[in-house]
Amino acid sequence: MNRIISGIGIFALCLNTSIALADNERTMLVLDASGSMWGQLGGKTKIEIARDALKTLVKDWPEGREAGLVTYGHRKKGDCNDIETLIPPGPLDNAAMGKMVDALNPKGKTPLSAAVKQAAEALKYTEEKATVVLLSDGKETCDMDPCALGSELEKLGVDFTAHVIGFDVSKQEDQAGLRCLAENTGGQFISAGNANELLAALEQTAKAPEPEPEAEPAPLPVAELLAAESATKGTQLQVELKAEDGLDGYIYLFPKDKDKHIAYGHVRADKVQGYQPSKITLPAIPGEFTLKWITQDKQVIAERPLTIKDAEIVLEAPESATMGTVLEVGLNAPEGLNGYIYLFADGKDKHAAYGHVRADKIQGYQPSRVTLPAVAGDFTLKWITQDKQVIAEKPLKIEQAIVSLEAPESAIKGTQLEVGLNAPDGLSGYIYLFAQGKDKHAAYGHVRADKIQGYQPSRLRLPAVPGDYTLKWITNDKRSIADTSLTITDAEISLGAPDQAEKGTNLPVTLNAPDGLDGYVYLFPEAGNKHVAYGHVREDTVSGYQPSRIKLPEQTGTYVLKWLTMGKEQLAEQTIQVVDEITETATDTGTTAGE
Repeated sequence: MNRIISGIGIFALCLNTSIALADNERTMLVLDASGSMWGQLGGKTKIEIARDALKTLVKDWPEGREAGLVTYGHRKKGDCNDIETLIPPGPLDNAAMGKMVDALNPKGKTPLSAAVKQAAEALKYTEEKATVVLLSDGKETCDMDPCALGSELEKLGVDFTAHVIGFDVSKQEDQAGLRCLAENTGGQFISAGNANELLAALEQTAKAPEPEPEAEPAPLPVAELLAAESATKGTQLQVELKAEDGLDGYIYLFPKDKDKHIAYGHVRADKVQGYQPSKITLPAIPGEFTLKWITQDKQVIAERPLTIKDAEIVLEAPESATMGTVLEVGLNAPEGLNGYIYLFADGKDKHAAYGHVRADKIQGYQPSRVTLPAVAGDFTLKWITQDKQVIAEKPLKIEQAIVSLEAPESAIKGTQLEVGLNAPDGLSGYIYLFAQGKDKHAAYGHVRADKIQGYQPSRLRLPAVPGDYTLKWITNDKRSIADTSLTITDAEISLGAPDQAEKGTNLPVTLNAPDGLDGYVYLFPEAGNKHVAYGHVREDTVSGYQPSRIKLPEQTGTYVLKWLTMGKEQLAEQTIQVVDEITETATDTGTTAGE
């Protein structure tokens, strides 16, 4: 008798509550009428238990909830197509359903997957929310996979759920497909475990629980927004927040009668009491707007109207300017705006240069300084706010400039080269020296404006490697605006020192070379790369160089004197013996050393 109650209880558990279905849901019941339903439990056939459970259930079926019935295996033996929709989904006639199930006589196979799919299609599961409740006493016996079907229905359905009752299905391998069908659709698989558990479930779920009365919503906190009635487009608006402590959220700005905000400010508690003012950057669109304080749980606790006014915003700049120069752009606008002044080539959406928008210490704005590219053509200056709105623009023609470098055709290696700069005022960058065929510079000099007009000569220290080079004037934005060729020539450079010198003495070394070289004379151990002494390279007040004086070490041995430039390039070298004392007269050969 307990097993009979269990069968009724488990079917009622899913059907009567439909696993907490809402009253307006549509449900299809799928009943197994295969031959195995003639099996007995406690002296009563399973089909009889199912009939009784179903008729008990529909007596208390909620009014207004639509239902239907599909069954299978009730007409033919061995036919996997024996599936029939006995009652299409619609308002439930419980008497008619009772007669239908009483007339069922189990005969055939168990095509449960196809039956569930037919029930889902009757509910238009791909268009509407749908729930199917399957009662089966065994596993699938036709050529379909319940597990795969569950995945398919879940994927294609709007909100599809299948709940499965395993009626007298005790083997885990027989339960597997039924359980997977339910779980893959987010439904429940329920098996008759023991009489006590099923009786408890029947007591709890025989009738759908009465809905709990909705709690009265908590009253909204009292809050107020204090702000000007109107403000200029693009400016920053300060909003005072008046409310009890402990509130959260943001201050949003909405166009009137729109539900999508276009700006917002933070709600932050003040360190002492209340709230810090919320700052909102207004859009560059005049019109009627609404400020709203919306908490993190989406409640509007305060709002007020705001009119955003138009304003005259002008960029003051000449109609044309020379390429590569620094352009000063005057900003004529109401205070409180932000952003940058961008320069766009006509037809391009990526800026070529920009300048800052900075408030003046007294009133208005400082001029914005924009370094123009070294490209002639038609451009547009645009004032764009930090929220990407264009509030002013002005066309600008960038004109070609005559720029040249004045330098000799050749110069001696290692010397300092002076390069004259002929160009309109206002250009920037550096004068770079490149070896032919190389893209990494070997030396550079500064571009500096002269105090009166034009530019100071640019000075470069030439490398100690002879060859063909190119001087290039390259602006700060990496464009070459002038160049000239230069040949770096070799030169006779030597050190004059004796072959031997006594340890610890102060050795004078003469420097034989063209004027204009720099660096130091270093003393290295013959096999070492770290110098042990050095002397200065200083030009003589008349011509040539003063002797470089080097303090010799106390350690005797073979050493090498090397003349290295400031850039660590070797110009000359000579070997010298440091001895305890001179045993014979050493000759000061002044031999030219190789590089």
